[in-house]
Amino acid sequence: MSDFGIRADGPHMFSLSGELDIATVPLMNVAIAHAVSQGGPITIDMSFLTFMDSTGVGAILKSAKELATGCIVLHGVHDEVSRVIELMGVDGARQNLHVIPCFLPSGDQEVGDAIEAPDPSS
Repeated sequence: MSDFGIRADGPHMFSLSGELDIATVPLMNVAIAHAVSQGGPITIDMSFLTFMDSTGVGAILKSAKELATGCIVLHGVHDEVSRVIELMGVDGARQNLHVIPCFLPSGDQEVGDAIEAPDPSS
């Protein structure tokens, strides 16, 4: 199975990491199902997502279609994930799906370096 993680940051906020593909889409679908059934807005942070294939795009589009009210916001879209979203015409494909790109500072930073854990001694 691909390296994938999803963390709920509240009832309608989720952070994805790793690879969203045919093997991991069911995990995302289960994790966001309740939020989708309740309606949006739903925020999906993709800052730490390193790969997404057409299955991931399709799952997000399907979730947006299933929303009775509200929208889905894809936040922190970058690099390869951004290219897939652009090539597949996701931004603007549905009125209730919004894509917000994210650009990391230049230099040698990796995506995982963008957030530092607080120092527990302070």
